[in-house]
Amino acid sequence: MSPELSERLYTDYPLIFVRRPIFALGGGWFDLLDTLCRSLQAETANGAPQVVAQQVKEKFGGLRFYTGPRNDAQRGMIDMAQALSFHICDVCGNRGQHIGPGWERTRCKAHANSQE
Repeated sequence: MSPELSERLYTDYPLIFVRRPIFALGGGWFDLLDTLCRSLQAETANGAPQVVAQQVKEKFGGLRFYTGPRNDAQRGMIDMAQALSFHICDVCGNRGQHIGPGWERTRCKAHANSQE
């Protein structure tokens, strides 16, 4: 993810990204992460624990969002975002499909062979 997109997440969700983890993933998942974080913060406003991201990365072609304490609703939000990432191109954010085995990734047709 570009430094500019990373900084937007750090700025918009300072309590989630208090540890400022490095985003080891493509920028195509920015909107997915933004939506996830907005939902997590809304749940916190309703009395849920404050989610703090410890690690955010791509693994086996999908999003991984590792946190400290969270409630069942927040866990469900994270699980949903991780599942959706297998259908969103990690380069551009368009509809994609999981490609594997080997070097697994999720890409649209335009980026299927891209080394980004």
